[in-house]
Parts: sequence; C-alpha cells; structure tokens
Amino acid sequence: MAYLKLQYSHLLWSFTDFENAAETLKWGFWLKTVLTPIIVFAGIIGNILSFVVMKSKALRHKSYSQYLCALAVFDTLTLIIRQIRSIDEYFQQNSSSGVIFHNFDDIGCKIFNFAEHICYLMSSWLIVLMALERLIAVCMPFKKFLIRRRSGATLAIIVLFVSMSLSQAFRLVMVEQLESRNCGASDSFIELYSNLHIYFYHMTLTFILPVTFVLVCNGLVLYQIFKIRHEINSRHHRAMRKTHRTTSMLLTVSFTYLGTLLPLLTLSLTLDMIVKARGPDAYPFYVALSPYLDIAIVVSLINYAANFLIYILSGKNFRYELKKCFCRQRTSMRSVTVRNSKETKEEIIRL
Repeated sequence: MAYLKLQYSHLLWSFTDFENAAETLKWGFWLKTVLTPIIVFAGIIGNILSFVVMKSKALRHKSYSQYLCALAVFDTLTLIIRQIRSIDEYFQQNSSSGVIFHNFDDIGCKIFNFAEHICYLMSSWLIVLMALERLIAVCMPFKKFLIRRRSGATLAIIVLFVSMSLSQAFRLVMVEQLESRNCGASDSFIELYSNLHIYFYHMTLTFILPVTFVLVCNGLVLYQIFKIRHEINSRHHRAMRKTHRTTSMLLTVSFTYLGTLLPLLTLSLTLDMIVKARGPDAYPFYVALSPYLDIAIVVSLINYAANFLIYILSGKNFRYELKKCFCRQRTSMRSVTVRNSKETKEEIIRL
C-alpha cells in the first residue's frame, strides 16, 4: 500500500502547484496519523489477550486455535509495521525526509520490505485456511482431515509461510536504498517490480485469490448451516449448535476481513488503472482520491485489531476462558496474600 502511494506521489513532483494541491490532501493524512496509534495500541493488547486465551488448556487442542494464534501474531506484526510507516510518513510530511528508512542500507530495506509484505499475506491467507477448515467441519463433521487436527493445522501454517515467502523472494533482489533515502526498487528493476507488486502481489495474492476462496467457502458453509438446521434431531442438537457457534465466530472474522480491506484494495486498483491509462493527466484524480485512500488505510487497520472484540461478542467459550484467566490471576494473588499474612502471624506468635 505504501509503495502505491509513493509511486503516485512521483507524479506530483512534475507539477508546480504541488504544494498548493497538497493542502487539500492533509485532512485525510492527519486523520490517519491520529487514529493509527489508537487502533494499533488497542489491536496489540487485544491480539495478546487472544493469543493467551487460545493457548489455554481448554482451547489449545482445537485446530482453529492454531490458526487464530498465528493470526494474532501476524496481525500484531502488521500493526507494528503500519505504525512504523505512519511515523516515517509524518516526518516526511514535516521535513524533507523520514527518520526511519533514511538510515537503512540495502540489506535493511530488503529485509523490512520482505517482512512487511509477508505479514500482510499471512494475515490474509490464514483467513483462507480458517474458512477451509470451517467448510470441512460443517460439511463433513465426522471425518477427521489433517487440516482439522492440531498437528495438521501447524503444518498447514508452516507450508503457507514458506509458500508466501517464496512468492515474495523478488523483493530481496530488487529492493534497495534509493538516492531519495527511501526504500524502493532500483531503476533497472522498477518496471518489473511495479508489475509484480501491483498485479501479482496486490491484485492476485492479496485480493482476487483470497477473496474468492473466502467467499466460496463461507457461502457453502452458510448454505450447509441453513440446510441442516431443520434436519438435526434433539440428540445431536447441542453438539451441532456448539459447532455452529464456533463457525459463526470464524465467519464473522472472515467477513470483517472482506469488509475492511475491500475499500483500500478497490481504491488502490482504481487509482493504478487511472494512472496507467492517463499518465500525467491522472494528477487531478490522485488529488481527489488521496484523502479517501488514507481513510481506507485506517479502515483496513480494523481488520488487524478487531478480532479480540469479535471473539468476545460471538465466542461463548472464549469469554469463559478469558474470565478463567483473570480469575486464576486473582486467586493466585489472594493465595500469595493469605500465605504472607499467615507467615507474618506465625512470626508475631513466635516473638
């Protein structure tokens, strides 16, 4: 996302009225600058609590807990990276250069760019794995596929991480520290890098493939739930209702992913097509859409920060385990206090 904005901003430097036009872009930038740390802080706290609860004794053997733990890790990394980007953009807006990437060398630029986009892809494709796991759980509840086992889920996450890493290996070759003291593709790779970033990474891996998989899997899950709702007897009603509650929670996570990322992806792809079709004439469209692109970036942050709230609202087991975690801490603190008071009383009696 940051690369797209950097690419579009290069168009603006050829216009003498850039500084005047930039004033019209600032309301979106300042709103993003203010809201980003708030969402990042809340999201990191929520993701940490989600990870702790999913690793509790009652939930850690579930296959979906492995996916949700991995999702919490990569969502947290994504939030941290977004905050780093926001800080650097703020200093770029108020000075000639940023303070973070300004001091990077070629290796630092390669590693950061590679890790940034791996985190984005893992957050998206873990949703796909969850949607596939729920489809199997609802349509074939009595068959134990590897993806529905704890060990199988861990293996699937590892395979996914290796696959996403291989897909972004081109960044380790093409990205370097530019003369403008920013990280980006060198002149010899700029056209190839732009096509790989926009059409392969941004359009295919981030948008078309995961959204298609999630929509198809979730559509089949919803169809199966409505189909069997009136067919199950009372004996299996409780077990099926428990499965459907878990499915509803994971479906909410999937649709939140679709709803929060769709505006940013749509605006980015629309702006890219306008730029490629009109060239320098696309400047007025960039000026008009840039504040809304900043707002779309803020909306997309909700995808990485809202899962904890979703678990609380729709996950009965999650709420129960969360209460147990806090109650256990209070109980341990009380026991330590009682033990200390008893030891103090014994010392007084001895005296």
